Amino acid sequence: MDDLLTYKNELYSISNIDADKNEVFPEESFFEYVSEMLSEAGILDDVQYCPYRNTHKGMRLDGYSWNALEKTICGIIVNFTNEPDYIDELKNQEIKEISQRVTRFFEGAVDKKFIDKLEVTDPGRMAADEINHYIDDAIKIRIVIFTDQQLSTRVKKLTIGDILEKNTSIEIWDIERLKDLAQSDGDSEDFTVDIKELGGELKVLPANDLENGVSTYLGIMPATLLSDIYDEFGQRLLESNVRTFLDFRAVTNKGMRKSLLTEPERFFAYNNGLTVTATAIKTEILNGQTIITELENMQIVNGGQTTASIYFSPRDKGKLKREDREYSYSEIDLSKVFVQMKLTVVGEKETADILKSNIATFANSQNSIQQSDLVSNHPFHTNIETRSRKQLMPPGETGFPTKWFYERARGQYSTQLRAMSTSRQNKFIAEYPKNQVFTKTDMAKYENTWRMKPHEVKKGAQANLKLLGQTILKEFEKNEDEFGAVFFNDLVAKMILFRAADYAIPRSDWYKAEKGLKAEVVTYTLGLLRFSLKKHGKDINLERIYKKQSVSDSFLDYIVQLGEFVRNKITDPSFRGGIANPSEFCKSEKGWLKFQELDIDISTIDPKDLLNNVQQTMVKAKKKELKKTSKTISDLEYVMSVSAKEWSLISEFYSETYPPFHLNVEVPLKYVTLINYGKVPSDKQLKLAVKIREDAYSQGFDFAK
Repeated sequence: MDDLLTYKNELYSISNIDADKNEVFPEESFFEYVSEMLSEAGILDDVQYCPYRNTHKGMRLDGYSWNALEKTICGIIVNFTNEPDYIDELKNQEIKEISQRVTRFFEGAVDKKFIDKLEVTDPGRMAADEINHYIDDAIKIRIVIFTDQQLSTRVKKLTIGDILEKNTSIEIWDIERLKDLAQSDGDSEDFTVDIKELGGELKVLPANDLENGVSTYLGIMPATLLSDIYDEFGQRLLESNVRTFLDFRAVTNKGMRKSLLTEPERFFAYNNGLTVTATAIKTEILNGQTIITELENMQIVNGGQTTASIYFSPRDKGKLKREDREYSYSEIDLSKVFVQMKLTVVGEKETADILKSNIATFANSQNSIQQSDLVSNHPFHTNIETRSRKQLMPPGETGFPTKWFYERARGQYSTQLRAMSTSRQNKFIAEYPKNQVFTKTDMAKYENTWRMKPHEVKKGAQANLKLLGQTILKEFEKNEDEFGAVFFNDLVAKMILFRAADYAIPRSDWYKAEKGLKAEVVTYTLGLLRFSLKKHGKDINLERIYKKQSVSDSFLDYIVQLGEFVRNKITDPSFRGGIANPSEFCKSEKGWLKFQELDIDISTIDPKDLLNNVQQTMVKAKKKELKKTSKTISDLEYVMSVSAKEWSLISEFYSETYPPFHLNVEVPLKYVTLINYGKVPSDKQLKLAVKIREDAYSQGFDFAK
């Protein structure tokens, strides 16, 4: 309980600090924190914050999410006590009441009279419009509760009746579950597939036992069981699968759907089957036959297309015309369908990721796999992680050097903090501030925005990461040297730019007047800005952002103004050209191409914030030269960013303690000369200068600019 209370107080502190900083309620800050964590883990996708309260009608909603791959709408509600030093229980009755409020909102969302009564600026109007748009295509509805309470042990099973004739489930992310996810070493929450509880039976034949507790089984998976498993766990089963469902536009998937309908008994013979991993299993022997009863952390590393085709085909509203008659896909009988399965129990956790990656690479597939799709354990991510631990940033406005912390595996930052004493924690936070932590999905969002692909950014955190992987990993394998210190420094500048826009836009007067679509506005604003600049032979001056570790006020003001223009275009039905839903419009290539047709005025931007053609050529040449000395680039950029005046004052500071010939006094003065004459110091000089400056600040030196 002590650990749980400690974690809750951490959440309490984060929520309240962020709320004060961002001028929002702690409840909203808590919502953003949890939704980001679940998006990063691939549990929720493209979460939108749209708070709505109607006590008279007993309605409430805090946000929603549409998962196109699972065809599932999530209605999200926050139950945040905001009470430190105490953990309250979440009981059945309260769960029932919360669920009813969400249910009533969903029922209202399909009622035109209810929608028409909502103000256009009401966040609930946007949520209702979105739910109304997706409901016909939806197969499932999920009610998701975010809470800092602890789920009562008396709650054994969560059930809820159908909403709008759609299969509905309820999912609670209580304080204990959030803690387990936040402190997990991997990228996803542990889960158990209980075969017995699903009412199925999975017969297997033990094949062989390998080293490190790894064993393999051959089995036959009933399609009904596979469909039920996917219905329960969705995309979490496919995290190690290198492709998402290609839908029925892919030839092989069309063929699978056809055989499911017309020749279900032969599906086993036609299909390549599943390649599955699990970290552990439970079995029992029945009449001499091995039966699997539970699978821990089941992953379908090959066969995701088969799984999704089996799940979605009977739910397809379409028909198939044959010579004998017309078939409806709803007629598909999964009880006649079986799939061959190869199961590998990967055993020790440290070997699991490597094994799953290798299995995914070498397993036979029905749709071709590109090596570039395999992003999870790629050296590209290891490279960024390593550089983030070494590369010092310019002092910026604070006057203190810091680093950006890359979480290649979620929870690395908090894990390291928990293992430290209080004094070590303070030092660690000073070196790696909490607001300078970023994840794989963060990196993908910033990088794809910079690459002018906002429509891909809006496809969701995990999808965007995979889409970036398909290009950037090819680039990495072609020339790894292009992803050295220079790339990392530019990435930091892109992060600062994106985060500055993401902070400023929702605090603008025009956004406060009509909230919603923040994520769309931010990525499209920056994408459109860079596209427009490049049309005129200009680009954003990343070097200036990097050296200042901030975006200039005038440049940020321009971005906010452009954001209003972008928001108005997104919400204009005539601009969307037949795409009724703003979110879908922003996810489409058609939407981004429409924005590319626009002309925006860039004349008011301060030239210091931009690079012209000549300057771009010079920067390119400079970066090319710096790449040759990438081992020392971090120290070089750090040292050269310190002004001659500051070096002079550091020398004066040390002269009060040391004689004139001491290195601490002499070296800073040498840098004054180097800066004045534009000379580059040696590697040894760089390391010495970094140490001298950091020691000065630790001993009480303070440079007043």
